[in-house]
Amino acid sequence: MIIGAGFAGYQAARDLSRTLRGAVDIVLINPNDYFLYLPLLPEVAAGVLEPRRVSVSLTGTLPHVRLVLGEVHGVDLDARRISWRDPDGRSGEMAYDRLILSVGSVNKLLPIPGVAEHAHGFRGMPEALFLRDHVTRQIEMSGTSEDPRERAARRTFVVVGAGYTGTEVAAHGVLFTDSLARKNTTLRDAPRPRWLLLDIAPRVLPELDWTRSCPARPTGCCANGVWRSAPAPRSTRPPRRACGWTTASSSTPGR
Repeated sequence: MIIGAGFAGYQAARDLSRTLRGAVDIVLINPNDYFLYLPLLPEVAAGVLEPRRVSVSLTGTLPHVRLVLGEVHGVDLDARRISWRDPDGRSGEMAYDRLILSVGSVNKLLPIPGVAEHAHGFRGMPEALFLRDHVTRQIEMSGTSEDPRERAARRTFVVVGAGYTGTEVAAHGVLFTDSLARKNTTLRDAPRPRWLLLDIAPRVLPELDWTRSCPARPTGCCANGVWRSAPAPRSTRPPRRACGWTTASSSTPGR
């Protein structure tokens, strides 16, 4: 029994399938019928790659593996049984002999006012496609607005979290919005769309040492620290119509 088809779960299922070749029953439980290559999601959001280029069919690439679509919400280690729920909400139980728990992680929303209401997560294919459509819509609408402040707000995008994902989202976002603005005749003389990359660390890619993170600085983004306590004065906070949340993740027990 393998729970989760992320990098670890998919690799385990593929190795077991190739090694055992049907000698045992291999069951893979996952909410989706595909393996998603997460590092390429920023390219999907920027329109560089099509979604089909970053997803791999589970049934098509894992022979001798039975796929069960659903989410696990309980594991009884003593009885060696799992409880799961399919996409239609129906529940079921299943026994196992050996268990591989590889559920991965999800975005962790920190207790910062306004995050849950206004920020968009960036963890899966639906969020990447939403971000691409949302950014495209804001650039197009900025060209039709007669209010200078609204035009500036629609051309300003904020990414919270300057790690691997946030830095890539912002860097690809700059190229994407520049391309959109060039194609829009009403925006050719307008200021360049702006991307703000915010993090509590003093530099981008803080997980890396200086020699590795410094080359990532000239991305066309403005990096700053997140305001931690009292809000900054209104005049120093740029108006914006999109905020992406890529700061942290937490484990997903029960999935």
